[in-house]
Amino acid sequence: MAVYLDTSAFDHIYRKLGCTAADIANLRRKIYGRDLSLLLSIHTLEEILLDRRARPEERVARIKLTLSLANFRRMVKAGDQLLLDDLRSYAATGEPARPFIDADLQNVLSDGLSELIETDGEELDEDLIAALEQTRARKQRFHAALLAPLAAAPARASAANPSTPVAFAEFYAAGLTVWLTAFLEQQGLLQACAARGLEALFGLRSVRMMVGLILSFDYERLCEPDAPRAAAPLDLFHAVAGAAATDTIVTPDSRLRRLLSRVPLDGLEVLDLPTFLRRVV
Repeated sequence: MAVYLDTSAFDHIYRKLGCTAADIANLRRKIYGRDLSLLLSIHTLEEILLDRRARPEERVARIKLTLSLANFRRMVKAGDQLLLDDLRSYAATGEPARPFIDADLQNVLSDGLSELIETDGEELDEDLIAALEQTRARKQRFHAALLAPLAAAPARASAANPSTPVAFAEFYAAGLTVWLTAFLEQQGLLQACAARGLEALFGLRSVRMMVGLILSFDYERLCEPDAPRAAAPLDLFHAVAGAAATDTIVTPDSRLRRLLSRVPLDGLEVLDLPTFLRRVV
């Protein structure tokens, strides 16, 4: 069984929020017995190691715990890279790309993490930090590119009118092709992907997740003004990475779980940490 945990899930395990030492011990037994594999993406390393508020020893402790549980040799790509790689691969071959990072980046991360742990967090490898900072900068730029096509979605006008409420299924159906077409055109991939078929492209898990989550997010903004919002910005990229690599995503973020619950992706389960831990007893 493979399960994707976002950074906040690993952080809750580290701080024992919603779990106990016995839960963590049981989790280790399942992992060491090969009944369970916990996947993480490069976003997790980025969010832990680029947290400038954390003390060096805390960063090391969090990294040690995370790596003791996660399958480091199958680290999922950053969500933005994964999505673009899948689109380009589909345009060229009709198939998605491999969702895991390549060997060169794996080696950079491995060497840098080894140095970090050996020096108790006092030394941060330049290549490691450069790779993580590049990941963060690219993610921030890509976020705007993802939201730009929403202006063209025809469901927005009617959804914004409180006298004509729109169900999410209708909103989703109206915005799906419009958003995907606008995004592909923005990336210069519309013609090549359309030649292979947009319906089949939408079958790719990364694409279906990103389109579904973007529209779910937009629906919340337009149609659910009273829905609870967190102070932190919504992280779209963990969801894409998790959906591409597994059928189960674990996140303590209740808002993200609510938005994901509407995404029509067959077989996908989105769980909070306590529910997941009860599942693996």
